[in-house]
Amino acid sequence: MLPGILWKKTQNRQIIPEVRGHRAIKAACVFVVICIILLHIYGIGNYTATQFVYSMALSFLSVQIWHLMVGICDLTEEIKHVTTRYNGDYWKTIKASFNTKQISLVIPSFILCTIFYKEEYFIILPGRINFVMFLLVNFLTWLLGVQDISSAGISKIIEKRHLNVAHGLAWSYYVGYLHFVLPALKDLVQKFNEENNNLLRCPDLCKLHILIPLSCKLYSDLSEADGNITFFKDIPPLYRDRAGIKGRVFKNNVYRILDEEHRPYHCIVEYATPLASLHQMSDISSAAFSVEDRLQQTKLFYRTLTDILENSLECRNVFRLIIYDDTATDRPHLLSKEILKHLKQQHSEEYDLNITR
Repeated sequence: MLPGILWKKTQNRQIIPEVRGHRAIKAACVFVVICIILLHIYGIGNYTATQFVYSMALSFLSVQIWHLMVGICDLTEEIKHVTTRYNGDYWKTIKASFNTKQISLVIPSFILCTIFYKEEYFIILPGRINFVMFLLVNFLTWLLGVQDISSAGISKIIEKRHLNVAHGLAWSYYVGYLHFVLPALKDLVQKFNEENNNLLRCPDLCKLHILIPLSCKLYSDLSEADGNITFFKDIPPLYRDRAGIKGRVFKNNVYRILDEEHRPYHCIVEYATPLASLHQMSDISSAAFSVEDRLQQTKLFYRTLTDILENSLECRNVFRLIIYDDTATDRPHLLSKEILKHLKQQHSEEYDLNITR
């Protein structure tokens, strides 16, 4: 048993990358020592300690002011998204745009430069000493975390390179499910209508309505979320050979939805199942995935999935994404109202299109 476990661990090390260690920090410490030695060799001892402290403090201040200016540039962009990304919280927007360690080091550096400032201390050091001091200051600020990327910067990189959780979940949902379910939906609805008196005869009812609640809380039955929604019937199943499973079954459900006057409407509706993963990740501490992260990723999931489906010729007119804020508890029958709002909007769009034709 033990040799098997050891073999498995050895094999995993060849395939699965380990968590990054601290070798980069150790290497930076070595370079700091080298810089100090070079400063000594190049004759920094010919200058007074006060002059050296002043020059170091001025170098520190210059580096930090540069990063603060970058933070201000980021803030000008983030302030535009204060409502959608930070729920209208300006303080969160500011904190996301700056590395707080920059601010904590700017003040003492500025104080040192002010205290030790004298005309005779403001000397022009030889080029090689300036160069080594530049390297030393940057290594030290990097070790202190002053050069760490801000939250907004990290988010920008992740979105630009499509490395966020939402991007992967949206593509997995499309490739593993929607890519073959949506193109087959019209034929399945036609079979359903033959057996159910053309219940879904309107073009807008032939679409799959995908629910995206911002809380990511999914119910096994929609009636648990809203009493005005009840299960009606399955549409004919779709069979596909997937991942070694022969004749895997994919089913969609038709639900009956009552409006405020208890008039019934029918449509095909279900939750976006990847949202369950986002919800569970925010409940597991080891995932390091906060409620704020979940909200942000849910919005990105909606945006990414919208882009994917609208660029798919097979799926373009067979879906409807319904994103809604279900965090408020004082809104009765929220879900049924949201679905009916989309049904009426689709009906209006189809009517306008027919008139145009």
